[in-house]
Amino acid sequence: MKPLYRTASVLAVLLLVAGTTGCRTRSFLSTRQEIGLGKEGARQIEIEYRVDTSSPDAERVRRIGERLLPHTDKREVPYSFKVLDDRNINALSLPGGPVYVFRGLLDLLGDDDDALACIIGHELGHINGRHAARQISSDFATNLLLIFGIPDPTAQQFAGLGAQIIGLKYSRDDEFDADRRGLSYARFAGYDPRGMIRFFEKMERVERRYGGGPPEWLRTHPLNRARIRRAETLIENQNYRYGQ
Repeated sequence: MKPLYRTASVLAVLLLVAGTTGCRTRSFLSTRQEIGLGKEGARQIEIEYRVDTSSPDAERVRRIGERLLPHTDKREVPYSFKVLDDRNINALSLPGGPVYVFRGLLDLLGDDDDALACIIGHELGHINGRHAARQISSDFATNLLLIFGIPDPTAQQFAGLGAQIIGLKYSRDDEFDADRRGLSYARFAGYDPRGMIRFFEKMERVERRYGGGPPEWLRTHPLNRARIRRAETLIENQNYRYGQ
């Protein structure tokens, strides 16, 4: 019976992969599993970085994040908005709700709340678009094909991926999707969506200081003129409405 079971397992995985390939890969992670992954990733991040919970910057990030939420395609997850006391110019989100903004990014933006809202909106777009969950599902399905088995996808089995999701790189389509969602969230929360363009332009100047190529800590969020032009077109045509 074991060979028959293994054959059935392989066929099931092939059907799963066939059903999840195409323009957008579907996730087979449940919301509960995403929340578990996010908690594990957050635990690791908060060991590595000092979390600022009491400064005016921390309050600003929370306030903007909470103002955006009612205007998103909101999910039933425990969203949180925190500042990492680190000079990297970066922001990141984890599946299941956590959003982190680095102090270096806040320093770059200054008092531009509109730009900050667009960035936080972008990170919320990754969460609500389930981008990490789809990427993890795709990677996991590929691994199943290689090992010829289907372990039960429980939260415990996925918990080991916590470190992986911290450094997860999204596809160009996912980045554009998060941009579009972020523009919508910011716009309908009363922020100027052109803040996203101002942020991209500042990032271009940072890249030029590094000789045209981004430093390592910028590569998880590729920035280029095509992305700016796309945002300009979306804003001009108001073609970015999500969750309204």
